[in-house]
Amino acid sequence: MIRLEGEINSNIDRFVWYQQLFKILPVVVLIQLTVLIVTGSYRRFWRYTTINDLIFLARSLLISSVLIAIPRFLGLNPKNSDLFALSFGVLAINFLLALILLSTVRLLRYYLIEQRNIKKRLREFSDTQKRTLVVGAGEAGIEVIKSIQSHPELGLKVVGLLDDDVRKHRMIIENTKVLGAINDVKYFVSEKDIDQLIIALPSLSRSELKEIYNLCSHTGADVRTIPGVDQLAGGKVNIEQIRKLSMEDLLGREEIDLNTPEVLEFLKDKKVLVTGAGGSIGQELCLQLATKCNIKSICLLGKGENSVFNTLQSLYEKLGRDTDLEIVQKIADVRNKARIDSIFEEFKPDIVFHAAAHKHVYLMELNACEAFENNVIGTKTVAEISGKHKVKAFVLISTDKAVNPTSIMGSTKNLAEKATLITSKNYPGTKFTAVRFGNVLGSRGSVIQVWEKQIASGQAITVTDKEAIRYFMTIPEASQLVIQASAKAHTGEVMLLDMGEPVKIYDLAEQFIQLSGFSLDDVSIDIIGLKPGEKLYEELLTSDEFVDSRLTDQIFKAKIQTLISDEDLVVKFEEFTMLASHNENEVMKDKLRALLKELSLVKTNI
Repeated sequence: MIRLEGEINSNIDRFVWYQQLFKILPVVVLIQLTVLIVTGSYRRFWRYTTINDLIFLARSLLISSVLIAIPRFLGLNPKNSDLFALSFGVLAINFLLALILLSTVRLLRYYLIEQRNIKKRLREFSDTQKRTLVVGAGEAGIEVIKSIQSHPELGLKVVGLLDDDVRKHRMIIENTKVLGAINDVKYFVSEKDIDQLIIALPSLSRSELKEIYNLCSHTGADVRTIPGVDQLAGGKVNIEQIRKLSMEDLLGREEIDLNTPEVLEFLKDKKVLVTGAGGSIGQELCLQLATKCNIKSICLLGKGENSVFNTLQSLYEKLGRDTDLEIVQKIADVRNKARIDSIFEEFKPDIVFHAAAHKHVYLMELNACEAFENNVIGTKTVAEISGKHKVKAFVLISTDKAVNPTSIMGSTKNLAEKATLITSKNYPGTKFTAVRFGNVLGSRGSVIQVWEKQIASGQAITVTDKEAIRYFMTIPEASQLVIQASAKAHTGEVMLLDMGEPVKIYDLAEQFIQLSGFSLDDVSIDIIGLKPGEKLYEELLTSDEFVDSRLTDQIFKAKIQTLISDEDLVVKFEEFTMLASHNENEVMKDKLRALLKELSLVKTNI
């Protein structure tokens, strides 16, 4: 009827047409129903219809249309046959009508149920709606809006979108208007009485995110974001991924590419042992090595069984429990020579990353002997055993506090570097290197963790000095650069990592308060003064005073001081080892001070 536009020439033609219709219709319907049942179209839950369900329905209807068209393909003519010989035009119209009607029924049911649920939840939470502005009108922004609209119980109401693409301005996306440019965010927050901003721009670089955050943070609205494109990995944004910005979001830099020929050659199919595997850097090193470096096996060595267990669980979360990577866990103290030797004998590592160390500046001031034993003797022990077992590379994780040390921790890490370099001369078959970097955001005992606890308990957050300056790096960034620097270094070298721009601790504290959802009037900042061993300013590791050469934009080779012979240093190590065994803390401090002066290191106010 549709094909003929309702026009049948005569009563006879009309009679013949209806006669053919009543013969053909039951057969066509039977074929279509049979195909829909066989293909499983009716087993799909209408209430949760998606575009994939509609595509599946279209395929099923297409199969039935092909089956019905077989007689026509075989040469039967509609004029000579009452049954099956349908014209291609009728078949096409039938396919489209069936698809439209069946799709409409499914979509209508889905829509009605969703609207009913949304309205029900909206009535329950209508009094607590937070007016929200989404920054970014791309795919991520659209997904954010969809997620919010389907979860009214969250109490969020999207008022508008902001985007720098002028072609989108004043357009309607998901019933939401694109109001204007991101630079005008302060105006729109005031104009629309906005309570919350969501930055939905996952492809932003760190610097771009920081710039947009600075614009948003001055509006007075709560600022949230979604994960970066590397974390989303092509998945849709859901409401659980909308979170507050962190210090890592703003101070971190771009991810380091570990898929380089040097790194691949250095680590591919290697057996890797990581000491201090339960610590912040040790755990992240294990994750980076296991997920990005195509190693053969990994040994998690640590003194604390709980922390090593946590690292193991983190690896399982990333790799799955059925991973082909061999994961070995060993609980041991790096000072126990016999235990470490037996572990090397059993595991036979190719590469060792030595991250085990005491790192807390103030606590090491109170425990100088323990600091020396763990940081120096522990390093010397693992390095010598690495050489003995002909490990291909030994990498010491060092610190910027080893530069012109003013603390026990810094001085012991400086001596650990020297112990590593001395060992490199005794075992030429192994590459011995050290890698220095500064403060790591989010590591255990870091200032960020201290502030989080202080804010959670309603206290003022503490800062040592208003002028104190530090260099910061995120845990993933530090670990990636350590791996890259290790691959590039030669034996007997100390590598430096570029820590980026210096940050005033006081400014960082203000930013942290705002990121925590408070204003500077809500949380006070107390100045408590520098603790023993702490510096007001950290040395810039990449200054000419310390740098011998540049390997990449972020990796440098350090200048090595040789103002005292290796033999004399070995004698000093033996003397200090005896002091540590008798717990002579004050004598240890005096001896360290004297040794550092002998090494002509300035600022030795320990």
